[in-house]
Amino acid sequence: MTEERRHQLVKQVSEKVEEARIAMRNIRQDALKDAKRMKDNKELSEDDLKRVEKEIDGLMSKMQAQIDEAFKAKEKDVLTV
Repeated sequence: MTEERRHQLVKQVSEKVEEARIAMRNIRQDALKDAKRMKDNKELSEDDLKRVEKEIDGLMSKMQAQIDEAFKAKEKDVLTV
């Protein structure tokens, strides 16, 4: 592969990473909406809502880190001659 082609592949991978981040944000928003709806329906207390929000944010941070790590590994793999 030429260097130009490798850079194109890295760009495609970075676009996929951004799509994954967008999907994760949408999932996070849906989960938070569901939790707030449950609180409004008295299925969750205020403390439970805060705990759920914190847990969701923690999971999202963990997944973001995994995505970033996978991207860096793939980028290194593609750019290595």
